[in-house]
Amino acid sequence: MFQFYNLFKLTSLAIFIFFAVVILIPTDLDKQKNTLVYATYSDVHDWDPASAFSLEVLILANIYETLVYYDPENKDSVIQPALAKAWSVSDDGLVWTFKLRDNVYFHDGTELTAEVAKNSIERTIAIGKGGAYIWAPVESLEALDKLTLKITTLYPAPIDLIASSQYAAYIYSLKAAELGTDWFQSGNAAGTGPYKLRQWDRNQQIVIEQNMDYWKAWSENQITRVLFKIVRESATQVQMLLSGDADFVTLVPVDLINALDKNKNITVSYIPSWKNSQFLINTSKAPTDDLNFRKALIHAWDYQTVVDKIYEGSAEVARGIIPKTMWGHDESLSAPKFDLELAKKYLEASAVPNEKRKITISYISTSAAYQSAVELYQSNLSKIGISAEVKPGAWGTIWASAKSKNSAPNMISMTWWPTYPTPSDWLTGLFKTENPTNFNLSYYSNSEYDQLIEEGLKFEGSNRNLAINNYKLAQELLIKDAVAICYADLKERIIHSSKLSSFRTNPAYNSIFFYHLRKEN
Repeated sequence: MFQFYNLFKLTSLAIFIFFAVVILIPTDLDKQKNTLVYATYSDVHDWDPASAFSLEVLILANIYETLVYYDPENKDSVIQPALAKAWSVSDDGLVWTFKLRDNVYFHDGTELTAEVAKNSIERTIAIGKGGAYIWAPVESLEALDKLTLKITTLYPAPIDLIASSQYAAYIYSLKAAELGTDWFQSGNAAGTGPYKLRQWDRNQQIVIEQNMDYWKAWSENQITRVLFKIVRESATQVQMLLSGDADFVTLVPVDLINALDKNKNITVSYIPSWKNSQFLINTSKAPTDDLNFRKALIHAWDYQTVVDKIYEGSAEVARGIIPKTMWGHDESLSAPKFDLELAKKYLEASAVPNEKRKITISYISTSAAYQSAVELYQSNLSKIGISAEVKPGAWGTIWASAKSKNSAPNMISMTWWPTYPTPSDWLTGLFKTENPTNFNLSYYSNSEYDQLIEEGLKFEGSNRNLAINNYKLAQELLIKDAVAICYADLKERIIHSSKLSSFRTNPAYNSIFFYHLRKEN
């Protein structure tokens, strides 16, 4: 049962030992005082703050800012001032007024005004990509004066929460917006944040550096420069951390975690998150367009073994698409169970003949967890007569392929985190009818489901209990239609040099705010 996993452990250890003898030569820039090196496995694929909707947030959240900031640890209010210093909402919940800070400037030297903020949001809505759907409740925007922005909605909606989003809520320079998407995609940026984009060497490294004119000002020993090194080999990342050539790493084989945790120069932390992992099942492509076949796939997944033996303490078995840490999660939902006999019954009840019981599975090749889980899954599928061809690859590559029906696999790996703190983000982003396809890689389309989500969104600003009930009914449809294998609610694992201090975590942002960090030199 565990043969694939144990083989992977031995392989990853061998690769680690091999790379441990490689001499990594740091550049002068790497070793400068108050410079932090972050080893990441993915380059930026979208520099436009209006449409970026993936791993880019790690960098963009340090360059751009939103009107308000979500702070789950603040006991007075989880919504805190950012570019807006104050805000209010009308009694009927339809009109929001934001008072912006004065004397705030973008990296290109232009000034923040209400008109600029209005233009940013309107441009994001007009482009209509990425997380732009969060602004669906908005009827109009108006700059009442230089520093006062008015947002009118079609129905009561939590605009303060929406305006704190880590996607599609960034305020950016009007001058930059006029230069257009091509200017952004060439590796340019113009936000108000603490760091400016200095350099982008495609698929090699990204450099952001201190914005000396940042409105919050600076103090001693803050991080003034961050180098993001694109390193897709986990063993190389680990060796960089051990040698002091990286301060943060993102790819570490599970079997090396304990050893790193015992190293006094390295800190390994587990924190609550709003992330979860699933494999989306293509409902429009044979043979996974057959409901009983999809149900067979779902019961052939060994949920507990994957969590216990592959994630080893960094995950819990999921119950539904909304993670346990997010409001709206429903423990009463019946989670599928691993049962090969039941899987066989569904397979035989399907209309898929023996010779057509073949599927393709895509996953991010840099993820050891995905690889081990898929190898175990392949073994289980073979026991019930399903052949699985695996297609690992870089996220950008497999995502692009999955967005086209002609090249889409039958299943694809997905780890999701919300645009802003709402359960509707999973339900909308992953399963609401899309055309063209972006993240609904199940190609699921159900008008009843769509209506439940649309109504739930409208209830969020006025009656959360009604919204939760709609979301429960929507999740029951997803389970009935067998559109995904939801298998792990994740804990965030942070691995970094022990020289770093003042580290803050926030599940609302899939990023690290380097401005808060201090580094012992």
